[in-house]
Amino acid sequence: MNNALTIVKKTAPVMPVAQFKSLDHAKACAELFAEAGVPAVEVTLRHADAWQMVKICRDLMPNARIGVGTVLTRRQMLRAADEADFVISPGFSRELSMLANKTLTTYIPGIATATELMAAMAEEHRVFKCYPAEAIGGVALLKALSGPFPEAVFCPTGGLTEANYQEYLALPCVHCVGGSWIVPSEEALAKDRAGYLAALKSLYQRPL
Repeated sequence: MNNALTIVKKTAPVMPVAQFKSLDHAKACAELFAEAGVPAVEVTLRHADAWQMVKICRDLMPNARIGVGTVLTRRQMLRAADEADFVISPGFSRELSMLANKTLTTYIPGIATATELMAAMAEEHRVFKCYPAEAIGGVALLKALSGPFPEAVFCPTGGLTEANYQEYLALPCVHCVGGSWIVPSEEALAKDRAGYLAALKSLYQRPL
């Protein structure tokens, strides 16, 4: 669990939330991300071939951390413990937290309320996915939560776009954001791969 903070810091400013449409799409994006130096990606379990997509990213992005998102069940957590570098859930589950601790898996649970945040912090979590961020209060919610929970670090996801993500990053409690907009479609890649590559490099290949 201690690796969660390292992951969100290294992934700043944006963790790609990848809902790949096909294996070919996953391959094309993984090659693009590797060339651009993207440090981490969350592959969501929303496609029948999602686990194959995770493997594609691991094979083609050897220098990146590959995470599995939308993990909801014990079976998914156990498989992710073997096949991924970190796990993200849209909500908090004590069972999944205990499994992550038992398997030494880096786990970033999701929260939407102060009650969920308290429950997760009771299990020693300090890094959280705030989801669905825009729908539940966005920047205003995170500002409010940071008062009573100064140790909490967030990676908000859900409704964030290129137009609003900087507002979240301006908050001290936000170390990175999660965004699907940063993952180009197959059609967009075919039209302007060079443009996407340049944009990603400008985000991730920053001077130290």
